[in-house]
Amino acid sequence: MRFRISALLALVLAAAACGGGSSGGDSVPVSHGPPVVSSLPASGTVQLSDGIIYTVARPDTTLRLDDLTLHIVAMHWSSHASVPVTPPGTRVYAVFTVTIGNQTSSVAVVQSTQIWLRNTLNHTFLAAAGADAPHPLIGRSVQPGQRATGTLVFPLPGRMQGGLLVYRFGDRPATAKHVGIARYG
Repeated sequence: MRFRISALLALVLAAAACGGGSSGGDSVPVSHGPPVVSSLPASGTVQLSDGIIYTVARPDTTLRLDDLTLHIVAMHWSSHASVPVTPPGTRVYAVFTVTIGNQTSSVAVVQSTQIWLRNTLNHTFLAAAGADAPHPLIGRSVQPGQRATGTLVFPLPGRMQGGLLVYRFGDRPATAKHVGIARYG
């Protein structure tokens, strides 16, 4: 009999600990998704206050999003590059060789607004479409499960630290919910 009373008492205490009410006012919210932060980490996946999820890859590592991978193979600065339009204020060009992998089941095309250079002040710069560089990446088709290596040329006002801001295949910058940052050293 003593065992039954102890078991019953344990059940009553457990039910009381669960809150027992239907108001939910005392419940602790459950977090789903990455932590919300005010600045990007050196690496990892976080959500900024703007609601966008960022996956950040350290230099010399591969950025992995759900539908693509991106690895910076090489990067150098050049004082001259052959681009169709040179934006005012251009003083230097960042030339990247990157490998992008298609993790989808469809052919994907690297769009001109898919990969941007983003500096540490959160300013973004668009790669020059039509740059005369070895194996231009913009406009290239990547078969499902395959990778393509090519060049991106960014006209810039000066040398800067930062990373490549990468959108998923088919995402538009204005509506993207998850993006990547591949940092360069």
